[in-house]
Amino acid sequence: MIAGRLTMRAAVERNQATGTDAWNNRVGPDFQPVGTLPCFIWSNSSRELIDGQKTALIEDVRGLFALGADLAENDEVASVTDRAGNILIPGRLKVEGPVQFKHTHLEAALRRIG
Repeated sequence: MIAGRLTMRAAVERNQATGTDAWNNRVGPDFQPVGTLPCFIWSNSSRELIDGQKTALIEDVRGLFALGADLAENDEVASVTDRAGNILIPGRLKVEGPVQFKHTHLEAALRRIG
C-alpha cells in the first residue's frame, strides 16, 4: 500500500567517526553511504522568522520510508532524487529525533543543513 507512494530515492549517509583526538575532543564527522532508500519527502510549511537583525527560514520537512529501512536518528540524506536520478530536493537533510514507526511505514522529521 505505501510502496506506490515511495516515488523518490534518498541517498542516506551515517557518521562512522569514533574516538577522540589528542586533546580528548571528539573527532570530526565521517559520513559514509548507508544506501539509497525509497522514500517520499515533503514540506508541510515554511515561515520566515525576523529578529530585528537577522532573518531565518523555518521549514517543516517530513519523510516517509519503507518499514525495515536502515534509517536512524542523526543520519543525513545527501540527496533526494526521482527514480531516473534527477535531483528533486537540493542540499543535505538531517534526521531530527528518533524515526517514528507507523503501521505501514517509517516517518522522520528532517532538517535542512546549511
